[in-house]
Amino acid sequence: MKVSARDIDHLSIATPDPGALAMKLQQVGFNLTPEGVEPRCICFQPAEDDIPNYIALIEADLRVAVAVNVIELDGEVQEHSWETDDGYEVEAEVIVGEMDGPLPWFPVRHQLPEAFMEPEWIVHPNGALGMLAVHVVSDDPPETAKALGEQWGAITEDLFDGCTMIQTGAVEVLIWSPSVYQAEYKSVEAMAPEHKPMIVGIAVAVERSRPLQALLRANNVPFALTEGDRVVVPAEQVDGLMIEFLPQN
Repeated sequence: MKVSARDIDHLSIATPDPGALAMKLQQVGFNLTPEGVEPRCICFQPAEDDIPNYIALIEADLRVAVAVNVIELDGEVQEHSWETDDGYEVEAEVIVGEMDGPLPWFPVRHQLPEAFMEPEWIVHPNGALGMLAVHVVSDDPPETAKALGEQWGAITEDLFDGCTMIQTGAVEVLIWSPSVYQAEYKSVEAMAPEHKPMIVGIAVAVERSRPLQALLRANNVPFALTEGDRVVVPAEQVDGLMIEFLPQN
Protein backbone atom coordinates (compact mmCIF):
# COMPACT_ATOMS: atom_id res chain seq x y z
CA MET A 1 0.00 0.00 0.00
CA LYS A 2 1.29 3.45 -0.91
CA VAL A 3 0.07 6.58 0.86
CA SER A 4 1.04 10.20 1.16
CA ALA A 5 2.06 10.27 4.82
CA ARG A 6 1.79 13.56 6.70
CA ASP A 7 3.13 12.43 10.07
CA ILE A 8 3.07 9.60 12.59
CA ASP A 9 -0.39 10.07 14.06
CA HIS A 10 -0.28 7.69 17.01
CA LEU A 11 1.05 4.43 18.35
CA SER A 12 -1.49 1.62 18.72
CA ILE A 13 -0.76 -0.90 21.48
CA ALA A 14 -2.90 -4.03 21.44
CA THR A 15 -2.78 -5.93 24.73
CA PRO A 16 -4.95 -8.60 26.36
CA ASP A 17 -5.32 -6.39 29.47
CA PRO A 18 -5.44 -2.63 28.65
CA GLY A 19 -6.44 -1.83 32.23
CA ALA A 20 -3.30 -3.37 33.68
CA LEU A 21 -1.09 -1.60 31.13
CA ALA A 22 -2.87 1.69 31.83
CA MET A 23 -2.01 1.34 35.54
CA LYS A 24 1.67 0.81 34.69
CA LEU A 25 1.66 3.88 32.46
CA GLN A 26 0.01 5.91 35.23
CA GLN A 27 2.85 4.86 37.54
CA VAL A 28 5.24 6.30 34.95
CA GLY A 29 3.30 9.56 35.28
CA PHE A 30 0.98 9.61 32.29
CA ASN A 31 -2.59 10.87 32.35
CA LEU A 32 -5.07 8.75 30.36
CA THR A 33 -8.55 9.23 28.96
CA PRO A 34 -11.35 7.92 31.23
CA GLU A 35 -11.85 4.25 32.03
CA GLY A 36 -14.66 2.27 30.44
CA VAL A 37 -14.16 3.51 26.87
CA GLU A 38 -11.88 1.92 24.32
CA PRO A 39 -9.36 3.05 23.40
CA ARG A 40 -7.73 4.37 26.54
CA CYS A 41 -5.40 7.06 25.23
CA ILE A 42 -2.37 9.04 26.35
CA CYS A 43 -2.83 12.35 24.52
CA PHE A 44 -0.21 15.03 23.86
CA GLN A 45 -0.22 18.53 22.46
CA PRO A 46 0.28 17.95 18.70
CA ALA A 47 2.70 19.74 16.40
CA GLU A 48 -0.15 20.37 13.93
CA ASP A 49 -3.75 21.23 14.88
CA ASP A 50 -5.22 18.59 12.56
CA ILE A 51 -2.74 15.77 13.29
CA PRO A 52 -3.06 14.29 16.80
CA ASN A 53 -0.14 12.94 18.81
CA TYR A 54 -1.13 10.11 21.15
CA ILE A 55 -0.82 6.48 22.26
CA ALA A 56 -3.88 4.22 22.09
CA LEU A 57 -4.44 1.06 24.17
CA ILE A 58 -6.84 -1.51 22.76
CA GLU A 59 -7.85 -4.98 23.89
CA ALA A 60 -6.52 -7.61 21.47
CA ASP A 61 -3.65 -10.01 21.00
CA LEU A 62 -0.31 -8.38 21.81
CA ARG A 63 0.86 -6.14 18.94
CA VAL A 64 2.29 -2.65 18.54
CA ALA A 65 1.63 -0.73 15.31
CA VAL A 66 2.22 2.75 13.92
CA ALA A 67 -0.72 4.81 12.66
CA VAL A 68 0.22 7.14 9.79
CA ASN A 69 -1.86 10.27 9.18
CA VAL A 70 -2.83 10.73 5.53
CA ILE A 71 -4.79 13.36 3.60
CA GLU A 72 -7.30 11.10 1.85
CA LEU A 73 -8.48 7.66 2.89
CA ASP A 74 -11.33 5.22 2.34
CA GLY A 75 -11.72 2.70 5.14
CA GLU A 76 -13.55 1.66 8.29
CA VAL A 77 -15.05 4.51 10.30
CA GLN A 78 -14.44 4.12 14.04
CA GLU A 79 -16.36 6.31 16.49
CA HIS A 80 -15.38 6.90 20.11
CA SER A 81 -16.69 9.15 22.86
CA TRP A 82 -15.37 10.06 26.29
CA GLU A 83 -16.72 12.22 29.09
CA THR A 84 -14.50 14.89 30.63
CA ASP A 85 -14.36 15.60 34.37
CA ASP A 86 -16.87 18.41 33.97
CA GLY A 87 -19.35 16.17 32.13
CA TYR A 88 -18.60 17.36 28.61
CA GLU A 89 -18.97 14.67 25.93
CA VAL A 90 -15.97 14.40 23.60
CA GLU A 91 -16.55 12.56 20.34
CA ALA A 92 -13.98 11.20 17.91
CA GLU A 93 -14.40 9.84 14.39
CA VAL A 94 -11.41 8.13 12.78
CA ILE A 95 -11.18 6.54 9.33
CA VAL A 96 -8.84 3.54 9.55
CA GLY A 97 -7.24 1.77 6.58
CA GLU A 98 -5.87 -1.74 6.28
CA MET A 99 -2.69 -2.79 8.06
CA ASP A 100 0.43 -3.29 5.98
CA GLY A 101 4.13 -4.15 6.43
CA PRO A 102 7.08 -4.69 6.70
CA LEU A 103 6.54 -3.10 10.10
CA PRO A 104 2.93 -3.22 11.35
CA TRP A 105 1.36 0.10 10.30
CA PHE A 106 -1.95 1.45 9.04
CA PRO A 107 -3.19 4.77 7.61
CA VAL A 108 -5.68 6.98 9.46
CA ARG A 109 -7.60 10.18 8.86
CA HIS A 110 -9.39 12.13 11.59
CA GLN A 111 -12.75 13.80 11.16
CA LEU A 112 -12.56 15.31 14.68
CA PRO A 113 -8.85 15.52 15.59
CA GLU A 114 -9.53 17.92 18.46
CA ALA A 115 -11.02 14.99 20.42
CA PHE A 116 -7.45 13.92 21.23
CA MET A 117 -6.37 17.39 22.35
CA GLU A 118 -8.58 18.05 25.39
CA PRO A 119 -6.66 20.25 27.88
CA GLU A 120 -7.30 17.94 30.83
CA TRP A 121 -5.81 14.98 28.93
CA ILE A 122 -2.68 16.54 27.45
CA VAL A 123 -1.26 17.61 30.84
CA HIS A 124 0.72 14.85 32.55
CA PRO A 125 2.18 14.55 36.07
CA ASN A 126 5.52 13.51 34.57
CA GLY A 127 5.68 16.67 32.45
CA ALA A 128 5.41 14.82 29.12
CA LEU A 129 4.87 17.14 26.15
CA GLY A 130 4.68 14.90 23.10
CA MET A 131 5.89 11.80 21.32
CA LEU A 132 9.08 12.55 19.38
CA ALA A 133 10.11 9.19 17.96
CA VAL A 134 9.30 5.52 17.63
CA HIS A 135 12.16 3.03 18.14
CA VAL A 136 12.26 -0.04 15.90
CA VAL A 137 14.74 -2.94 15.76
CA SER A 138 15.40 -4.60 12.40
CA ASP A 139 17.99 -7.04 11.09
CA ASP A 140 18.46 -4.69 8.12
CA PRO A 141 17.62 -1.07 9.07
CA PRO A 142 18.33 0.49 5.64
CA GLU A 143 16.18 -2.08 3.85
CA THR A 144 13.28 -1.73 6.32
CA ALA A 145 13.53 2.06 6.10
CA LYS A 146 13.59 1.94 2.30
CA ALA A 147 10.45 -0.23 2.17
CA LEU A 148 8.56 2.00 4.62
CA GLY A 149 9.83 5.16 2.97
CA GLU A 150 8.50 4.01 -0.38
CA GLN A 151 5.12 3.09 1.12
CA TRP A 152 4.80 6.40 2.96
CA GLY A 153 6.48 8.70 0.45
CA ALA A 154 8.82 9.65 3.31
CA ILE A 155 12.40 10.83 3.69
CA THR A 156 14.95 8.29 4.95
CA GLU A 157 18.42 9.05 6.27
CA ASP A 158 21.24 6.85 7.58
CA LEU A 159 22.15 8.62 10.83
CA PHE A 160 25.10 6.29 11.47
CA ASP A 161 26.00 2.67 10.96
CA GLY A 162 23.17 0.65 12.49
CA CYS A 163 20.57 3.43 12.75
CA THR A 164 18.35 4.74 9.95
CA MET A 165 15.68 7.43 10.33
CA ILE A 166 12.36 7.84 8.55
CA GLN A 167 10.71 11.25 8.83
CA THR A 168 7.24 12.14 7.62
CA GLY A 169 6.61 15.09 9.95
CA ALA A 170 7.29 15.93 13.60
CA VAL A 171 7.61 12.31 14.80
CA GLU A 172 10.58 10.27 13.61
CA VAL A 173 10.93 6.50 13.23
CA LEU A 174 14.41 5.33 14.26
CA ILE A 175 15.31 1.88 12.98
CA TRP A 176 18.18 0.18 14.84
CA SER A 177 20.21 -2.93 14.20
CA PRO A 178 20.02 -5.36 17.15
CA SER A 179 23.62 -4.84 18.30
CA VAL A 180 23.57 -1.04 18.00
CA TYR A 181 20.22 -0.83 19.83
CA GLN A 182 21.51 -2.94 22.69
CA ALA A 183 24.70 -0.87 22.89
CA GLU A 184 22.79 2.44 22.81
CA TYR A 185 20.45 1.38 25.61
CA LYS A 186 22.77 -0.84 27.63
CA SER A 187 21.95 1.27 30.70
CA VAL A 188 18.56 -0.49 30.87
CA GLU A 189 19.90 -3.81 29.55
CA ALA A 190 17.84 -3.48 26.37
CA MET A 191 17.36 -6.75 24.50
CA ALA A 192 16.64 -7.06 20.78
CA PRO A 193 13.34 -8.83 20.08
CA GLU A 194 13.25 -12.32 18.62
CA HIS A 195 10.89 -11.34 15.80
CA LYS A 196 11.98 -8.38 13.70
CA PRO A 197 11.31 -5.72 12.55
CA MET A 198 9.48 -4.75 15.73
CA ILE A 199 8.59 -1.57 17.61
CA VAL A 200 10.51 -1.62 20.89
CA GLY A 201 10.10 1.84 22.37
CA ILE A 202 9.21 5.51 22.10
CA ALA A 203 10.94 8.81 22.77
CA VAL A 204 8.87 11.43 24.59
CA ALA A 205 9.64 15.11 25.14
CA VAL A 206 9.44 16.12 28.81
CA GLU A 207 9.63 19.55 30.44
CA ARG A 208 12.39 18.79 32.96
CA SER A 209 14.31 15.74 34.04
CA ARG A 210 14.53 16.17 37.83
CA PRO A 211 10.79 16.32 38.64
CA LEU A 212 10.31 13.24 36.44
CA GLN A 213 13.05 11.39 38.29
CA ALA A 214 11.44 12.28 41.63
CA LEU A 215 8.05 11.00 40.45
CA LEU A 216 9.51 7.72 39.22
CA ARG A 217 11.37 7.17 42.49
CA ALA A 218 8.21 7.90 44.50
CA ASN A 219 6.31 5.32 42.42
CA ASN A 220 9.14 2.75 42.63
CA VAL A 221 9.59 2.76 38.86
CA PRO A 222 13.12 1.73 37.78
CA PHE A 223 14.93 4.01 35.34
CA ALA A 224 18.37 4.91 34.04
CA LEU A 225 19.79 8.41 33.69
CA THR A 226 21.88 8.84 30.55
CA GLU A 227 23.72 11.59 28.66
CA GLY A 228 21.88 14.91 28.52
CA ASP A 229 19.71 14.01 31.53
CA ARG A 230 17.70 11.61 29.41
CA VAL A 231 15.55 9.30 31.53
CA VAL A 232 15.00 5.77 30.23
CA VAL A 233 12.35 3.46 31.68
CA PRO A 234 13.17 -0.17 30.79
CA ALA A 235 10.90 -2.21 28.56
CA GLU A 236 9.99 -4.77 31.22
CA GLN A 237 8.28 -2.02 33.24
CA VAL A 238 5.73 -1.28 30.48
CA ASP A 239 4.93 -4.62 28.84
CA GLY A 240 7.93 -4.61 26.51
CA LEU A 241 7.87 -0.94 25.47
CA MET A 242 10.92 1.11 26.46
CA ILE A 243 10.15 4.79 27.19
CA GLU A 244 12.88 7.38 26.72
CA PHE A 245 12.23 10.87 28.09
CA LEU A 246 14.14 13.77 26.52
CA PRO A 247 14.13 16.96 28.66
CA GLN A 248 13.49 20.19 26.78
CA ASN A 249 14.75 22.54 29.53
